[in-house]
Order: sequence, then C-alpha cells, then structure tokens
Amino acid sequence: MNQADITQTPKPRRKSRARVLSDFLGSMNLAVTLLVMLSIASVIGTVLKQNETTQAYIIKFGPFWTDVFNSLGLFHVYGAAWFVLVLVFLLVSTSVCVSRNAPGFMKDMKQFSEKMSLAALKHQPNNAQFQSPETLETEQARAVALLKHKGYKTRLHQRDDGSVTVAGLKGRWNRLGYLFTHISIIIICVGALLDSNLLLKYREMTGDLIPETRTVPLPEIPQTAWMGPENLSFRGSVNVPESQETDVLFLPYEDGFLVQKLPFNIEVKDFRIEYYDTGQPKNYQSDLVLTAPELDEPIAQTIEVNRPLYYKNYAIYQSSFGDGGSELKLKIHPLLSPVENALSIESAINKVEPLKTPVGKFRLELNDFRLFNMIPTTEQELEETGKKFHNNGPSIIFKVRDEQGKAWEYENYMMASEQEGRMFFMTGMRTVASEEFRYLFIPADAKRKKDRFFTFLALINNPIESTAVFRSDFPRGEQMSDETYELQIKLMQQLMSLYRTKGFDGIASFVNKNVPKEEQEKVLEYYYGQTSFALQSLYMKVLRDEGAKIDADQNISTFDQTWFEDAINAFNGLSKYGPPMYIEMESFRQIQATGLQITKSPGKDVVYFGSAMLIIGVFFMFYVRQKRIWVNIKPNEKDGSNTDIIVAGKDNKPLPETETEFNALVETIKQPLKPEKSEG
Repeated sequence: MNQADITQTPKPRRKSRARVLSDFLGSMNLAVTLLVMLSIASVIGTVLKQNETTQAYIIKFGPFWTDVFNSLGLFHVYGAAWFVLVLVFLLVSTSVCVSRNAPGFMKDMKQFSEKMSLAALKHQPNNAQFQSPETLETEQARAVALLKHKGYKTRLHQRDDGSVTVAGLKGRWNRLGYLFTHISIIIICVGALLDSNLLLKYREMTGDLIPETRTVPLPEIPQTAWMGPENLSFRGSVNVPESQETDVLFLPYEDGFLVQKLPFNIEVKDFRIEYYDTGQPKNYQSDLVLTAPELDEPIAQTIEVNRPLYYKNYAIYQSSFGDGGSELKLKIHPLLSPVENALSIESAINKVEPLKTPVGKFRLELNDFRLFNMIPTTEQELEETGKKFHNNGPSIIFKVRDEQGKAWEYENYMMASEQEGRMFFMTGMRTVASEEFRYLFIPADAKRKKDRFFTFLALINNPIESTAVFRSDFPRGEQMSDETYELQIKLMQQLMSLYRTKGFDGIASFVNKNVPKEEQEKVLEYYYGQTSFALQSLYMKVLRDEGAKIDADQNISTFDQTWFEDAINAFNGLSKYGPPMYIEMESFRQIQATGLQITKSPGKDVVYFGSAMLIIGVFFMFYVRQKRIWVNIKPNEKDGSNTDIIVAGKDNKPLPETETEFNALVETIKQPLKPEKSEG
C-alpha cells in the first residue's frame, strides 16, 4: 500500500486563547450564572435592611453572624466588591454576546432566503405540494397578492430551471427583541456601575479613604473621611435646624461615616409638623432655599414626604425630623447631699456638660428633647374625656457618663403625670440601649412640685439634723440609762446610714451578714420598725417646717400619709438609679430640625432608559412572531398548461395555531380562480 493511498484525518485546529476567552465570556451559562447571583443579591438587599449600625446588627444576629455577614458584604450588598465585580462581568459577557450575534440578527431581519433550494423548502416544518391548472404568471401574481394581503413583505427569485419562488417575510422586528434585551442589560449594568461606590472602593484600597468613627465636630474630621464633588453617586442624610444651612451631608460607610461636600447650599427657612391624636406624626414639611454658583436665582421650595426637591442629578427628600438643639434650663439635684444645693445650668440638646461631684467626674450628654409624649388613657380617663391618649408633656433624653466611659441613659419628664390617682414625676434609666427604661416615680407634693421630696431627702442625708430630730422625738425615759439612750440613738444613726446607701435592702443585707440565722427574722423586723419610725419622725419635721396641720396625736392628712409611702418607695429605688444626681428640666425653648436625605444618582436615568428598552425588547420577543412563507411555482414538465407548486412555511414560535394558519394559506392558493363576469 502506497503512502499516498492512506487517507489522513486532518487534525482539528486549536482555538486561540482569545477565542477561548471570547467563547467563555459570551456563553449562555456564564450569563445565567451572573444573573442568578444578581437575583440572590437583590433578594438579600430587600430582605436584610441595609446600612444600619453594627450595634443594631449585633442585637439582631449576635456577634458571630454579624461578623460573617459583614465579611460577605451583606449589610452593604449593593456596594460590595463582589456585587460590583458581578456587574462588570455581566456587562462584559453581554457585550461579547451582542458583538458576536448582532450582525447575524441584523442580516436575518433583511434576509428573505428566496434562493433556498427546493430540497430545503421540502424540509421546512410546514410544506405542501400540489398542481394548479393556472399558468405560472397567474399563480405568481396570485401568490404575491395573497402574501401582501396577509401582511408579508415579498421578494421574487427566478430560478435556472424556469421556476419562480415568491418569498414572504413577516414580523422581522422580532429579531430586534433579542438585540434590545441584550443591549438593555448592558445599559442597566452601566447605570448600576455609575451609581455604585467604585470611587469609594478605589480610595479605600489606596489608603486615601478612612471612615470617621468618632463623634467629633465637623472641623475636626480629617480629610481622609471627606468626599468631594467628584463622587459620582451617593445617598446620605443630614439634620438641619430651623433658620440654619448646610453644604455637607453624612454617608454611612462600614463602621463609621463619611462627609460628602455638596456643590450647593441648603437653608431651612421653616419646619412644620402635624400630629395625630395618638401623638404619631401626621405630616411634616420643610421650606428650603437652595443656592448654587451657577444659579441666577435661588430655588425656593417646600418639600414633604414623597415630594422631593430635584436639582440636576440630586434629589432632596424629607426623610425625618428631630431636635435641632433646643435650649434647656436644667437643675441638677445631688441625691447624697445633706443640704439642698441644686446646681442650675443652661445648655442645649447635642451639647456635653462636664460635672464635678463629690463621688467623681461625669459628663452630661444631652441627646434629645420631646415636646409630646402620648400614652394610652385609662378606662376612667376615657370615660371622662373621651380621648384614647393623653400627653405626658415634654421630656429629655440624656446620658451621664463616668471617666471610665460607662454610661447611664435617662428619660426625664418635665410634668407630673397621674398614676393610680396620684401625681408623680417619672424618670427612667437604663444601661443598655436594647433594654426598656426602668422608671422611678417621684411623688409630687400638694403644689405638684418636687420641693418636699428633695427637702425630705436632704434631711435623711444629714446625720447632724436627723440626730437632733431623733433626740427631740425620742426623749429619754426615767428608767432608761444614759448609756442605753445613746446606744438607741446610735442604732438609729446606723440604720439611717444603711438606708441612705441601699434603702431597706441595705439593712437586710447587713442583718444577713452579721446576725445569726436563727435570729435574723426577729432582728430584721425590729430594725425595719426602728427605721420606719425614724423616717416618720424626719417626715413630721418636714411637715412642721411647711406649716402643715398636725394634731396632738400626730395625725396627718390622707394625702400626706400617701405621699410618705410613695416617697419611701422612691427612696428605696435611688440606690439603683445610677450616679447620685437627678436632672430636672425647668424650662425650654424648642428648636426643631428637619432630616434631609440627599441622593445623587446619575445612573438612574440610564437604568430607566435600559428598563424601557428591556420592556420593548421583551414585547418584540414574545408578541412579534417572525414568519416566513415560500411559494415555488414551476411549469409542469409533462403538461405545460399546468404548474407544480411547493408551499413551505416557517415560524420562529411553533404555536398550535401555526399549522392551522399554514393550511388555511395553502387551501386559499389551491382554490380555483373565479371566472370574470362579462359586462352586460
């Protein structure tokens, strides 16, 4: 066998790396995978609230899962590096797909395929063959007219064998559907990338961006936490008090925030808020004035919820409201002082005041002021007033922080409120933000003030005056020795000392530690009786100083008796109240602030355009059918007076009615021509 006789199989050509990469990027599998990843990310971003504080996430998920979710970028999913990377890959993949397939789609839109061979026509999904007694010219004209009547564009092709093919094309715009849907994905990805934080990620990678985590004044924030007008997109917020202005806002980022410089200035002329009877906000509005160097005149507009102010690519929304630095006049009552020496200070919300006390240094952080505090009414109040809610009056929320950083948060009400038919001043305290406030109820005196309470407390804290009261109210009996009398007075002093520190719990703790177990109950009962008698004696001193009417048997009014019991309950709770001071709000001047959310979204209109193109593309794809019909007409070789006809059809959407429509067309062509009626 000669070597020339050996048939050699040619080796397949290896694809170049560029071709392999192109095939991978333009593959359907990659596109579907990327779309699924984006869908999952969108679900996560919808279900999981984004851009909250780390502390809020720790409360919801715990430290472990918070670290896991944060490392995956799930708390900022739309700005996560992997999400942006998926967008970039989808953009590239779709672009490659369009560049490869667009020429073929465009060609297919213009191609009638009139030169298709007869064998190919016979292998179309729908085909039929029959003879007609009419001539070629007649059937050709008939086929052209019929297809045009059905909405087809037609084209003729004269074949070498003498036959003629009439090619019809309908629904060519279907191919635009494929192009529009793919191009729309590209446009949407471009818009999404414009609104992503690519610049922030780049600056963070280069070490030029460090979020600020401290609570410091604006001038003290370093430039590494500032963003300039070059930032393509952002969403941030800022609180602006009435009659003040701003040209910055704050962007939550990672575990801190960034300061975004604005190319315009916003002034809040006025802020208004309306409330429901329940105390919930009904509506709030802000009168804004926007000024910018490129504006001939400032833009003045009133915004409210769902009615923002638009300027270029910026949108300014009314998102919230709060305190704008209300001015307060406070009185600080020391709870361990033997005399009434309350300190008066003037401050404002969002300020920090240093406090020097005998028990250490503290900081008073004034956080919020509330003018209304609506709570449900009791059944009796509902019957009397007909209102389901009543206002507990103004309150302030503040923190007292020691030198080690431990903080106690308080909620103090300015006005006395009714509880079980008696009037109290409420003050709540907590040490953990996730906990509810634990309230201390200070009884109001007959003038609905706290004067009697703090006078009584100062007397309890004063061992010299209290001892004088004891000696006055406990005269030494004739049969009591001086030593026994002094021991009795000393015991009462010791009991009051224990009571001042931890109330009746302090006395019980002392007995449990120092008295044999079998005698504890008896001793505790005796100590409680002596302490109560001592407190009653001090209280009678307070009443006498007030000029209250007390008869010879030491009887007092029902109000004074009830007030004493409520005061003792309040004294027992002071040991758990935190630092020994009570902050009283004497007066205020409310200053409101509007909460503005400002967004810059240049990609928004791009995404809208892409979405509109996507809708059009989907419409073309699903509701426009591309249909082709070929009618080949050839003179019969045996009988030249007849013609052989081949009808073939193809529908890119083989629906159940496709075959019915094709058969109806064939039957129409088969029908003999009606003879023309002669005139007259």
